[in-house]
Amino acid sequence: PCSRAQSRWHRWWTRLPAIPESAMAKPRTPPERSGFQCAQCGQWHDELLTDIACGLPDAVFALGYLERYRRARFNPDFCTLDETRHFIRCVLPVPFTHRDDYFGWGVWVEVDGATHELCLQLFDTEGAAAVPHLQGTLANELKAYRQTAGLPVRIELSDEHRPLVYLRPASRHALALEQRRGIDEPRHHALAAPYL
Repeated sequence: PCSRAQSRWHRWWTRLPAIPESAMAKPRTPPERSGFQCAQCGQWHDELLTDIACGLPDAVFALGYLERYRRARFNPDFCTLDETRHFIRCVLPVPFTHRDDYFGWGVWVEVDGATHELCLQLFDTEGAAAVPHLQGTLANELKAYRQTAGLPVRIELSDEHRPLVYLRPASRHALALEQRRGIDEPRHHALAAPYL
């Protein structure tokens, strides 16, 4: 049995007019965060990613685990396959048109044995930037473009960072055109989306 006070309160409460749906507090939706959750570390990064790296040259990545162990030698900057094919890790910059920076494709470039040896000798030393431009071919297929493996590139060594690579100025390939003209913000989002 209810006490007299409880009974009075119940009668008062049930006579209150219903609160219209429009006046009800709506749950807050958090503002959209720019950025992305990294597939590698699982952490949230406040900016949209500005670089994507290929872990190995495609020819090496395609090998099975044991076959790769038997036939390839690699570290984060250099790779050799069957002692006859040589690769160096480079960055292919595609400038942004909406900000002062670039989107960097971390790619592997296949080079001849002499170029590979030269890059090994100059690695982490002063004077690499003074070396004339070298030649090679892209060794990765990039998801955002068609048929990038095998494209000829010019390699520019640096004293401060990984070598930069540029597609030939006469190339009509979509990647070469974007490297020359730059990419806007929607294209930046489109490049990053498959990797988020």
